Amino acid sequence: MIRALLASCRIVALGLVFAASAAAPLAAAELHPAVTVSQDVVTLGDLFDDAGRAANVVIAQAPAPGLAGQLSVSRISLAARRSGIDWHNHAGLTHVVIARAGVQVPETDIAAAIADAVTARSPSLSDPSSLQVDFAQGLAGIQVADGAPLTVKVEQLAWNNRNGTFAAALRAPADDALAPLRRVSGRAYPVRDVPVLSRDMTPGDVVKARDIQWVKLPASRVAGNIIGSETQLRGMSPRRPVRAGEPLRLSDMEPPVLVSKGAQVDVIYKTGALTLTARGRALEDGAIGDVVRIMNIRSNRTIEGTVSAPNTISIDAASPAQASLGAGPRNG
Repeated sequence: MIRALLASCRIVALGLVFAASAAAPLAAAELHPAVTVSQDVVTLGDLFDDAGRAANVVIAQAPAPGLAGQLSVSRISLAARRSGIDWHNHAGLTHVVIARAGVQVPETDIAAAIADAVTARSPSLSDPSSLQVDFAQGLAGIQVADGAPLTVKVEQLAWNNRNGTFAAALRAPADDALAPLRRVSGRAYPVRDVPVLSRDMTPGDVVKARDIQWVKLPASRVAGNIIGSETQLRGMSPRRPVRAGEPLRLSDMEPPVLVSKGAQVDVIYKTGALTLTARGRALEDGAIGDVVRIMNIRSNRTIEGTVSAPNTISIDAASPAQASLGAGPRNG
């Protein structure tokens, strides 16, 4: 009898414990002051480190990918109490920062879309690739949700053709009509490709193809005296020390000196199948194509010829200087 009574008491006691456990709130949870979510909604599980059974309760819409917003603690507290989360605001928080993770749309694609839009509205611009697009914050910062197409569409555009400033509203992904408009600003201006040196050079150096690289310059900076083609630079020599990467004026470069004053040179006279060669001494420096004075070593007479190669002077068949070549010609 006594044993039966004790067993009955134990059953009643266990029942009371289970009933109290079912009615009691969840264990105390910790609220994060800032969170980053990957989906388009914010749940209590995102906000609390131990939301338990209430983890999947949606409390708000998340910001657009790549953006952040705030959620008031009063709203969070109300949802937490309704969901049985035991939480006390001991830190005195007033809001929680909610950031949305995303995938960056390539800056080159965004710049190309803006260049296309600017070109379409300006008859004077025929090639979008000739436009340089610089964003006000250094980058556009447009992101889309993970797995979404990395595309962008210009919905609105204001562009000042005098100073190149623009303001645009973009939609990303391009075909998502529900995607929010994202606003960017900056400058879009015409540029030109110009050749520059890839290394520092000094007078006497000769520019070769491997010494040339290309940079984009604002078209307004490319005046008529700026070297704009590779042929204007290759094979030339700087008149002064020049630095890599800087735009060069035509006056900065000159043909390299192939004949130095005082150097011995070959003087070549050619007519038909006959080639006559004599030795001479250069009386002045000369670059390719320059007409310089030479003294015939044998006759000590001064003649003129054209620099045709290093230490080589050519004399035209019609030139009276042929008479000064003197004896000792070699047939070639």
